[in-house]
Amino acid sequence: MKITEDNFLQELQRRNEDALEFVVRNYGGLLKAVIRRILYDYPEDTEECLYDVVLKIWEHSDSYNNKGKFESWAAAIAKYAALDRLRVLKRLEPMADIYELQIEDTSAMTGNDLFDSFFAELISCLNEEDRTLFIRIFWQGESIDEAAKYLGMPKSVLYNRISRGKRKIIRNYPGYFRKEEK
Repeated sequence: MKITEDNFLQELQRRNEDALEFVVRNYGGLLKAVIRRILYDYPEDTEECLYDVVLKIWEHSDSYNNKGKFESWAAAIAKYAALDRLRVLKRLEPMADIYELQIEDTSAMTGNDLFDSFFAELISCLNEEDRTLFIRIFWQGESIDEAAKYLGMPKSVLYNRISRGKRKIIRNYPGYFRKEEK
C-alpha cells in the first residue's frame, strides 16, 4: 500500500512502518529544527532526541485527535522532548564550586570588554563626580557608608545623587530600560 498525506495517519495508528518512514521523510526537518532551537548548546544530542521524538510519535499516534494539524502536534512532541532532554543535560553539567572561585581585583569581575564598555557608555552622561560615585557603588560594590566616607559627603546627598543619576541614565538610554507599571 502506498502511503500518502491522506492515509498516513491511519496507517501510523495501525503500526505500519511505512507510515513512520513517511512521517520522518515529510516532517523530520521540522522536528529537527524544533529540537535544534532548544538544544543549540548541545548539537551532539539533536539526533538522539529526534529518535526519541519519532518513537513517541509512533507510540502515541492513537492519541492524535485530528482537531489540529498533525505537524503542530508532532512539533509539540519535539519541543517537550527537547526541553526534557535539556533539563537532564543541564543537571549533568559540572557546577563550579563557588568557594573555589577567587577574584583578585574588580577588573576581573566581568572579564568581558563588551560589558565594561557598555557600563562606561551608560555612565558617560553623568558628571565626573557622579561617575566616580556610580563606579564605586555599582561597579566596585562599595556600600553607601564607604562611598560617603571616601567622597566626604553625607549619605542623604549620595542617595539623592544616585537617584538623579539613575533618572538621567534612563532618560538618555530609554531603549535599555522598561518603565514600571503602577
